[in-house]
Amino acid sequence: MSQSGQLFTILKQQLKRQGVSYAEVAKILDLSESSVKRLFSKQHMSVNRLEQICSLLHMELTDLLHLMQRQMHHISQLSWEQEQIIVSDTKLMLVMVCAVNNWAFELIEQTYQIEKAELISLLLQLENLDLLQLRPDNSIRLLITPDFHWQTNGPVQRYFEARIQDDFINCRFDKPGELRVVRTGMLTRQSNEDMQEKINQLSREFSQRSQQDNALPLGERYGTVLLLAMRPWEIPEFDRLRRSPNNKKF
Repeated sequence: MSQSGQLFTILKQQLKRQGVSYAEVAKILDLSESSVKRLFSKQHMSVNRLEQICSLLHMELTDLLHLMQRQMHHISQLSWEQEQIIVSDTKLMLVMVCAVNNWAFELIEQTYQIEKAELISLLLQLENLDLLQLRPDNSIRLLITPDFHWQTNGPVQRYFEARIQDDFINCRFDKPGELRVVRTGMLTRQSNEDMQEKINQLSREFSQRSQQDNALPLGERYGTVLLLAMRPWEIPEFDRLRRSPNNKKF
């Protein structure tokens, strides 16, 4: 992909991540929405317009160029086999989670029962998986893109699902920092799709805030899990009373 193509790809990713529509871009550029789509399609835009869009995204143009530079040399996903290696070793998984959350070498060593030599060995394994680079001074340089994601229904996703769902849900959610919201109702297919898009937008915002907060001291941050779920569902006891299983709408 050309550099201009890469730049526009990243710009579109940021628009999607922050839930900014072409209509909003058109408004600040004083153009029609079709004109904005044409600019993105042709991948040609003046520096002034790029800066206006970056301002809408609360970014500088230099931030966009920095992201482009990172993505040109970073990966967005591991293979199934690579993920399988990570989930096969609890300590490797732990170090991976710490590294992805920008923990320094010394902090990992101080926090967990992993000696220096073993920690170096684990980080070198992650380096061989292209997740990071361990420098001579033991500083850790991540080699993943901002939109890095695990394989859908892959080893890592299954690992977390198997260990998170029961333990995470087994909570009253009544302490500071905890929240549980459950709503039931009957929606059309379109309303269901609209709600899923809003959930996806919230998920993107969570990832964005996590990246922003990574620059703050560890004492000001704490591990947080956001679990969002929605699906056509009925209480099993109700479902068994249906006259026909074929009269469901979804």
